[in-house]
Amino acid sequence: MSTTIPATLNDRINEFGHGVFHDLGQVEPSLFDMHYWNGRLMQWSASHPDFKVSLFQLVDVLPTLRSPEAIGEHVRRYLQGPAGKIHPALAWLIGLSDSMLGRAITSFCVTQGVQQMASLFIAGSGPRQALKGLRRLRKAGYCFTVDLLGEFCVCEREALEYQNRYLDALETIGQALPSWPESAPLIEGHPGELSPLSISVKLSALYSQTGALNFKRSVEILSERLSEIARRAKKFSAQLYVDAEDSGSNPIIYESFKRVFGSQEFIDMPYPGIVIQAYSRSAEARVHEMLEFARRRRSPIAVRLVKGAYWDYERVISQQNQWDFPLWSVKESSDACFEHLSRILLDNHDVCLPAFGSHNIRSLSHACCYAESKGLSSKNFEIQVLYGMAEPIANAFAKRGYLTRMYVPLGELLPGMGYLVRRLLENTSNESFLRHTFFDRDEISTLLAEPLFPQTKDLTEQLDLDLPLSAEQGDGVLMQLDY
Repeated sequence: MSTTIPATLNDRINEFGHGVFHDLGQVEPSLFDMHYWNGRLMQWSASHPDFKVSLFQLVDVLPTLRSPEAIGEHVRRYLQGPAGKIHPALAWLIGLSDSMLGRAITSFCVTQGVQQMASLFIAGSGPRQALKGLRRLRKAGYCFTVDLLGEFCVCEREALEYQNRYLDALETIGQALPSWPESAPLIEGHPGELSPLSISVKLSALYSQTGALNFKRSVEILSERLSEIARRAKKFSAQLYVDAEDSGSNPIIYESFKRVFGSQEFIDMPYPGIVIQAYSRSAEARVHEMLEFARRRRSPIAVRLVKGAYWDYERVISQQNQWDFPLWSVKESSDACFEHLSRILLDNHDVCLPAFGSHNIRSLSHACCYAESKGLSSKNFEIQVLYGMAEPIANAFAKRGYLTRMYVPLGELLPGMGYLVRRLLENTSNESFLRHTFFDRDEISTLLAEPLFPQTKDLTEQLDLDLPLSAEQGDGVLMQLDY
């Protein structure tokens, strides 16, 4: 098997990664923690794909159901059939929800259960409700960036409400932080700790007509609305990240980012952050574009490198329209691309602060060891993980002296349901590193093997556009994400 990095570096990554795995021991993320019912349910449903898909479809539709009768009916329709394939008694049990008492019990149990599950990933319904949790994170040695749930809007009223939620979040958290002893820098002199307040913005939700066919106007409106959020961020010296989204929206997002943070008003804003998705075939070109922007700006930016979260969506859209698939179709190619881009970002640490967002211990170990081989310190980059998904991994890297940031979603259950289902799919998908680590307990040497890039399938073929998606594929069983 050929490699792309020196053997000595690969050996060091394996040594480092084994140390991280040793620290994990038997600790599990809360979603897979068998001490709680949701952990048992997730582990059990991951072994029964038909039931899992139906369960997540029920979770997705639950916030729209207004009565115990409706909830009971949907529980039967979604779960009774898949349950019957596992055991007739289970189907019979679910069928009891057809009675008046059964509907009331089912409605209560399902609603409470989903809310408890959502609380694993969502820190609060709003910034005020999340203050206690955010302070707890700082006390535990993690920094945070706050995300507001809700990725699309259908009218301008919704778009402006969404913008006001960002302004309110900055105001509420920004006013609270100075009174916290925990707001002192976790790592003195780290550029990611210039401020304890960081916020992540999804641009597409700020304008109801965002679209490629409305590119010029989309950039104008989004730049204007992002500028107002950036002004509020400057008031509290907060860091601001702009999230990447789907391939159709990303050119608008990157152009708006450059327009705002290349302007005279924000040229001195320290480390404005942009997100780049390693699962995109155009990711390397985008990295060079952003590094060049930082040089022209004469002030460094932050770059959060992630794998990407829209793989299933992009696949369906590409198939429906018979477009070339813009992403790597094999997960190993995304992993290898992540490592390749990590090296480029660390090589250019003079103009960017890399932030490596992943739950893949191999990917994170590679970044740490490559930085070490270049003589860089832990102050030249940071680690990022999703809130509620990988606490043991976050703890292992924080203990080693790396600044570790939690991506913390806030929002109500209804707009947050899409995020919740995506996270559930990611945790339990066949390709999930977390599943292989904490549920399947794969061999550590397998999990730490160097990913090769690009894979033969990615070199020689696009997705078969005539091949219909199966129910499992369409619901993310093949989702290939690590964050």
